[in-house]
Amino acid sequence: MNKLMLVVAATFGIIGVVVGTQLESSQSEINLASSSATHERSKEPLYWVAPMDPNYRRNEPGLSPMGMDLVPVYDEAPEDQAAGTVTLNTGLQNQLSVTTAQAQVRAWQDQLILPAIVRFNPEQSQVVQVRAEGWVRQQFVFSVGEQVTRGQPLFTWYSPRLISAQEEFLSALRSGQKGLIAAAESRLLALDMSPQWLKELRRERKLQEEITVLAPQNGVIQDLTLRPGAQIMPTQKLLTLVNPNALWIEIHIPPGLEQRIEIKDAVILTDTQGHSVTAEIAVLYPLQEGKLRSQVARVEMTNDQLNWLDGQYVRADIRGAEDESLQIPASALIDDGHQQRVVLADGQGHFRSIAVTTRKRNAQWVEICSGLEVGDLVVTNAQFLIDSESSVASDLQRYEKATAVDEMNSEEMDHFQMNHEGMNHEEMNHEEMDHEEMNHEEMDHSQMNHSQMNVEGVDHSQMNHEGMNHD
Repeated sequence: MNKLMLVVAATFGIIGVVVGTQLESSQSEINLASSSATHERSKEPLYWVAPMDPNYRRNEPGLSPMGMDLVPVYDEAPEDQAAGTVTLNTGLQNQLSVTTAQAQVRAWQDQLILPAIVRFNPEQSQVVQVRAEGWVRQQFVFSVGEQVTRGQPLFTWYSPRLISAQEEFLSALRSGQKGLIAAAESRLLALDMSPQWLKELRRERKLQEEITVLAPQNGVIQDLTLRPGAQIMPTQKLLTLVNPNALWIEIHIPPGLEQRIEIKDAVILTDTQGHSVTAEIAVLYPLQEGKLRSQVARVEMTNDQLNWLDGQYVRADIRGAEDESLQIPASALIDDGHQQRVVLADGQGHFRSIAVTTRKRNAQWVEICSGLEVGDLVVTNAQFLIDSESSVASDLQRYEKATAVDEMNSEEMDHFQMNHEGMNHEEMNHEEMDHEEMNHEEMDHSQMNHSQMNVEGVDHSQMNHEGMNHD
């Protein structure tokens, strides 16, 4: 019986050793394969590019449209480098014509040249209307741009309502009742009759069928809609008198340039004849207008000796205040409409894209608010290709980090300090374990050591000996 017990215990021990050995061997093979695949992958180019055209890419070697050999691009960034780092050897940098420049502190005076339009100051204009329905009898002004003086006749008109109001006033005067006179007088004033005209009516006591409208100020006629015999309504704008000496110059600022313009910035305004005048920004409208959603800056000035007309286009040369700021060449900036980036170089062949924020820019320079420091090297040529590579490299590194857990080598794991005392095996169900397909014929028991096996606690009461052959 003791012999049989030893054989059974040894059998189960060997099974555990063999299964564990097989699992360990399989994991080692997986790790080795994964490591080999990663190593091979790092040696293979990501793709090939044309030396003179970085946008020309192919998935295999060949010739560029200019007949030059395509250049392989590798993912050679070591693990300790930042995500998105791209490594280019000196030869490849020369082929791609990679150039760099330093971020530096420079004197800055922003300059923008934008189109502008001349407007007569609407605050010094006056709209001419009537306050009752009527008809135009005579017209004394005939064209837009015509200059008039204060008190000059503009047109005459007839209104049944105005005739009725005059009759009530004259009747009240004949009655001598002060209350009726005051009420009739208020009615005429409400119809926009001037106190001077009312005084003349009181003196003459003669009904006036036609009323003459006089110019309320000196100015130039705009928006003329008068026609002899035409019906006119209280809501109708008949003409506008503007002050041609008071100008508003409206400068339309394209989206993205709003931060480059400030109140009191100097502006040189030049017309098509070469006549110029210097002014400054007076107002920045907070709201944007038009289909292009452009912001408007306003210059207020006089029209002395310029003779500029409403609607005339001029050129606005805006000069900001001079100061010092951190700047990079404008050619180094990558702006896709969603993010602004530059390609940072460390001088050792390593490149990566970083986000920056900017303030102002012109054709040569860009002001940097954040993302760079003085002396940082930025790529000024071939940066778009490297930026694309940096994005690819960053994606590859993120993928490798995500899959690193799956490719972990179990041989390097230390289980020596694992505590199994808290593990509960009571609920483990062994009834569903299938041992029928287990092959014991290939198991090697020759090297098993039974000398240290403790069988004192083994319970043989449940063992079935019916199938055992003791021959």
